[in-house]
Amino acid sequence: MRIIYDRVKDGVRILRCFSYDGQVEIPEKICGYDVKELGPYVFSQKLRRVMPGEKFEAELGWGEGESHLGVKAEEALLQAEALADGTPALRGDRLRSISLPSCLQRIGAYAFYNCERLERLRFWGGLEDLGAGLFTGCARIRYLEVILPPGGKSCLKEVLTELRQTLYVSCLDELGQIQAKLLFPEYYEESVENTPARILTQEMHGCGHRYRNAFSGTQFQYLTYDRLFPHIQVQEKSELVAELVLGRLMYPVQLDPERKAVYEEYAASHGRELFLAAEAGRDRKALWFISSAPWCTLECLDEMLQEGQRRGEAQATGILMDARRKRLEAGTSSGGKRRRFEL
Repeated sequence: MRIIYDRVKDGVRILRCFSYDGQVEIPEKICGYDVKELGPYVFSQKLRRVMPGEKFEAELGWGEGESHLGVKAEEALLQAEALADGTPALRGDRLRSISLPSCLQRIGAYAFYNCERLERLRFWGGLEDLGAGLFTGCARIRYLEVILPPGGKSCLKEVLTELRQTLYVSCLDELGQIQAKLLFPEYYEESVENTPARILTQEMHGCGHRYRNAFSGTQFQYLTYDRLFPHIQVQEKSELVAELVLGRLMYPVQLDPERKAVYEEYAASHGRELFLAAEAGRDRKALWFISSAPWCTLECLDEMLQEGQRRGEAQATGILMDARRKRLEAGTSSGGKRRRFEL
């Protein structure tokens, strides 16, 4: 990847990127300097124009550990569709996933404007400044990975507020290990006109806005999130509800025992939906978790098996059949021991 950047007070700011690959990992350093900012419109389909009189010292770099080329970036280079060697500009629908560095502090306005194929974003929770209209036109974003330092501030709420579609969020520690898997449902606002009264009212649809408010300041509140479960049960499809339940049971960080029992009761009676939730991510670990869980009854296993066989998922079906066989051999059904009658 080739990068046009300029110097800022405490590092560098990326102005444009050129790459053949739509899956991008922004380096921590460029030519020995920390990457502190992403400039306005940096990945936007619509390029930012250099304003008259605007001054910056832009250079063309390769990334960490390599010296820059010393090429002064003219406005024409910032607007170019490709470099002289043919490397295309990374913008708009060419960007599919991006991983941001830990030292990044600011992202400029409309940085991802109309990146219509962007689906996955990985970022650190310590971001301090998110520009206006950051994800305008990014309707395909589904997966967020956020690294949350313990006890530190988080920009997760601001990111969630910018995106109204259904989101699957993985919360990671600083080593990249998953600590929690959360689901935030879709929501949207509708303007409704009351013509006789000459009043325009806003109506909210979906429970996603409730889940996005499960914060106290910048700290995510797991208990508040879990208490919203009745809303998603009523307003969303059972397949989506099962995905939320599975994520919370597999990674039960700060999961209250009462809320855990509610989730387990729902899971035990929705074997088909649990199977679909596990298979959506091809997560064999999830299948092992479900089939060995105390709350997973024999009836739940049978329901999962039927769905697996119907869909022709041989590997998943094999895992479930093995779990069922072990369950029967151990003489357990629904977590209880087989009765023995001795004379």
